[in-house]
Amino acid sequence: MPRHRFAHAARFAAGALLIPALLGGCGTASYPSLARRAEEKPATAPAATAAVAALDQVPAGLDARIDSLLRAAREADKAFAAARPATERALNAAANATPGDEAWQQANLALSDLERQRGVLGVIEGDIEELYTQDRMAHAPENPDTPRAAARMIEAARSQILALGAAQDRVLDAARRKLPR
Repeated sequence: MPRHRFAHAARFAAGALLIPALLGGCGTASYPSLARRAEEKPATAPAATAAVAALDQVPAGLDARIDSLLRAAREADKAFAAARPATERALNAAANATPGDEAWQQANLALSDLERQRGVLGVIEGDIEELYTQDRMAHAPENPDTPRAAARMIEAARSQILALGAAQDRVLDAARRKLPR
């Protein structure tokens, strides 16, 4: 029996001696260098300057497109402002009316006209948002912290148009609260 006990120990010892011999061959494999390759090195200053200059180029026709959208937005805002007094008069006349009365119906129609005028600016907002999104998608791989002339122009026009829309939304919200329910 004692011999049998040591037989396991002898096999274990042989295996323990074999493991370092097998692992010794693992260190001889050649691995690729971790040094930067030429294409991974940062661009030189002249190339970087040329890239930034290229980013500041405005695509042909973009100025005209943005001017057209801003002009249309201002016209839509003027039409909204022109429709506003009639809506206010109709809402004031319907202040004590019950829903369905003649005065209430007139106020509701005037409010609908004002909302239709708001819809005109809404279409322009959609156009500037589409232009903004197309620009963002076209330049997604670029560094987002590097402002481009075209992006700055689009963002400035977008903020102006969205500000007009927000002002009209506030007017409409106030007008809707005046209509008796």
